[in-house]
Amino acid sequence: MAFTRRHPAGKKQPPRHFQHQETPQFFPREETGSETAFLKSLVNSHRKVTVVLKNGERLRGHIRYYDRYCFSIGLTARGPRFLIRKDSVSYIAED
Repeated sequence: MAFTRRHPAGKKQPPRHFQHQETPQFFPREETGSETAFLKSLVNSHRKVTVVLKNGERLRGHIRYYDRYCFSIGLTARGPRFLIRKDSVSYIAED
């Protein structure tokens, strides 16, 4: 339990170590909308991209589908599609 000091007017004040602390605010990437907008633009434009995974592997193709946790990349127009988890991706670069 934290002790509180009394303000001259009789109001309670929080302990001094809780005052004037600025806590950084970090927003999950899905809450900013920037990731969604980027993936949506790639799906709509059919641009070729290079997806670099955290293990160093590279995949080139078109983003076909995305959701909150993964996306699908088609390596050719009619070829197979791979479902990739977003947490395994290092970055996505447009070609």
